[in-house]
Amino acid sequence: MLSELLNKETIQIAHKVDSWKDAIRLASSPLLQQQKIEQRYLEAMIQAIEEHGPYVVLTPKVAIPHARPTEGVNELSMSLLSLQNPVHFAPDQPVYLIIVLAAIDDASHLQALVDLTQVLQEPTQIDSIIACQHPENIVEKIKHYATKEQI
Repeated sequence: MLSELLNKETIQIAHKVDSWKDAIRLASSPLLQQQKIEQRYLEAMIQAIEEHGPYVVLTPKVAIPHARPTEGVNELSMSLLSLQNPVHFAPDQPVYLIIVLAAIDDASHLQALVDLTQVLQEPTQIDSIIACQHPENIVEKIKHYATKEQI
């Protein structure tokens, strides 16, 4: 399921952004263009972080911004922004991967999150995604890591 959501149309690579807000805006842009989310969903993600702090930084180097399904999600979707230079959600939290999650309900996205957990569980896997220079390479890494056997 993850590789259906994160594909070359929803993955971007950028050198740097000026702020975490800009990172979320850029990461969300494919979903806005495809009308999978509305502008108010983007605003809700930013507002949630302003109110609750950088809770979206779930593992070192990775943030997964999201908001409630009722705040402007039209279709289950995800997008990924990979930064060559980190953006800081807090002074001690450099983030290279911003993965926007747009869920339509409380359950339909769970398999994608399980797959994403598989991809992000090893720091070396995160680093190899950050090192990719093209969205197609990130797609290949995600497919590989999401289907990798656990020891």
